[in-house]
Amino acid sequence: MAYCKNCGVALEENAKFCANCGASQEETVAAEITTEEIVAPAPKKASGNLNIAQLVWSIINLIACCGPLGIAGLILTIIAKDAPSAEDEAKKLKVAKTCNLIGTIGGIIISILYIIAYIALIVLGVASEIA
Repeated sequence: MAYCKNCGVALEENAKFCANCGASQEETVAAEITTEEIVAPAPKKASGNLNIAQLVWSIINLIACCGPLGIAGLILTIIAKDAPSAEDEAKKLKVAKTCNLIGTIGGIIISILYIIAYIALIVLGVASEIA
């Protein structure tokens, strides 16, 4: 036979509530909630500093390698310092770095192709003069 968890009176079989005191007889699991779970941590603030190395790379990329990617890298580098959070600042600087990296590699590849084409024209030009 089961007894009430609250008042101790004998209960009918499979009773969900006590007929005497009305207490629930079902087991409940109390959830522990800590203040850490309730209050989310505030996002870290952005540094507010301009990344000079990234800025210089963006300017060089703009002038010497790939204009559009250099412009994107330059703009993202400048606006990253005003980002609302450190995470947002890091994302913008990462995209700026990616733009600069692609622009620099692309500029180097294009320069190599120009040099190869120039050498090929010189060799073909010399070869046609000999024949």
